[in-house]
Amino acid sequence: MREKKRKDEALERFKDQVYANMILKGEKVNVLATNLVDIDSHMCGDKMLCAYGGQLQQVYYVLEEIIRKYPQGMKMYMEKKYADPDDQDYFARPNNPRELLLPDHLLPFFMLYLKEMKNECIEVMLHPECAKFLKGKECPLDELYNLNDEDVMKFKDLFTENKIS
Repeated sequence: MREKKRKDEALERFKDQVYANMILKGEKVNVLATNLVDIDSHMCGDKMLCAYGGQLQQVYYVLEEIIRKYPQGMKMYMEKKYADPDDQDYFARPNNPRELLLPDHLLPFFMLYLKEMKNECIEVMLHPECAKFLKGKECPLDELYNLNDEDVMKFKDLFTENKIS
């Protein structure tokens, strides 16, 4: 009985040390207004919130999980589409999580997500080839909107071919 009490006290002391030396040492930040970047922090020295793949990869994980958890989610949609393709009430909005991934629903959802974000930007690592392309066009990294349509397509292709994951 004394041995158990001694172990319990030692465990409590350890918990108190962890709490004092690690948890209380943390810095409080407004998560919704802070950029979420890849786990390597883009090799910057600044303090950041990190997650695998950053913000976009986390959204991808959610969408992938919806596909995994709702494999039959499109069955009712396809049955309804076949039986009554003119039922605008049914097709106007997603009726289950899986239907959210249809382009007609996902694009407006994603645009609203981007619009309602509280942080300033989504940070993406660029491959050196992409950075070289932008430098050649004399386009700053945060002003891609200055590229003409042809250069945007070239940059998109270059970015897709040279993804950093």
